[in-house]
Amino acid sequence: MKSKGVAYLLWFFLGIFSAHRFYLGKVGSGILYLLTGQLFGIGWIIDLFILGGMVDKYNLMNGFIGPNRGNVNQNQNVVVNVTAPTQPTPAPVQAENKTAE
Repeated sequence: MKSKGVAYLLWFFLGIFSAHRFYLGKVGSGILYLLTGQLFGIGWIIDLFILGGMVDKYNLMNGFIGPNRGNVNQNQNVVVNVTAPTQPTPAPVQAENKTAE
């Protein structure tokens, strides 16, 4: 489980190195931020407002919060009852069209 406090500390002190994004497993955007100077500084400010949601999303996606909390590998089985018909359905009878000659 990832902590919002740790994420914000990483954002504040090591944000120039995208540490908060790497902490949350966002390697692709972390590299992009690292190579572009946090998207020229704008990304660092935007992350101030979205970082809490990013932590919540990480924890939800990894099963740390939500309906399956505490049991990440819970199997969810769906049972579908399908029965076959007892007698085959007869084929439709086609009427012969005879014209009077």
